[in-house]
Amino acid sequence: MFWDNDTNADYDYKKLRKDLENEYMCQGIGFSGGFSAMQMMDASTASEKQLLRMAKEEGLDVEKYRK
Repeated sequence: MFWDNDTNADYDYKKLRKDLENEYMCQGIGFSGGFSAMQMMDASTASEKQLLRMAKEEGLDVEKYRK
């Protein structure tokens, strides 16, 4: 897909992972419950490539995580 080339870029994956986990936690508290809890756990173990994909699916601006 269009973001496959991003995996070689230098991103702050630690901050991205934390922000995704927080996003999913807030979604779970707000309205989606168990599904977001599963996504939060997925974010905690995701590879760097998966983190970028997840962030883009959530509409996060991944450029703010670029070093």
